Amino acid sequence: MQCEHYFYNCSKEYIDSINHNLYQEIIDALDKLPKLATQSEINRHLFRALLNKGWSYDTCPPGVKGLSSGVLDACGQGKTSNNQRSLCLTSSTLGANWHTDFAKSINGKLIHIEAQFGKVESMFKDFCGFRIAYFERRLALGIKIVISEPYKYFSHRKASIGGMAYFDIAKRTLSAIGLNCPIWLIGLKE
Repeated sequence: MQCEHYFYNCSKEYIDSINHNLYQEIIDALDKLPKLATQSEINRHLFRALLNKGWSYDTCPPGVKGLSSGVLDACGQGKTSNNQRSLCLTSSTLGANWHTDFAKSINGKLIHIEAQFGKVESMFKDFCGFRIAYFERRLALGIKIVISEPYKYFSHRKASIGGMAYFDIAKRTLSAIGLNCPIWLIGLKE
């Protein structure tokens, strides 16, 4: 799948400074996503792709099947679990029980990923979570994944995507709300 990028308070060089493989790891996971008919199918495929690259997760999406035994173990469906859900915790001081979708600590630097194929309102909560974790000096980078053009991507179901978060609204929102944390915004395109 093709992607477009917007670097807010960061750059590709900043991402490379966290780890020289991080940028390519995310791009490789997204490149392997096929065009899918629904948001839930995209979530399941993205979940598999990131889990296979060692990312921890908050919750296992419904309908995830056909995973290797190691990935099933990470989903808690095997004998052991390698998932470090605590990395997904947005705040360690506020008592809020928010979790990001995916997280990974690389060289002691925490990266959170939010995949938002839902409503714009949820996108604001995701940005707020990045801001809180950054304020607590825990987060090095927030990665936000959205669809670039939902009306084109989901042309077969336009009625069900009204108010959906998408790349341009996320980009304009970041500029308008003035967060000070580094965010890599990624828009998925056909």
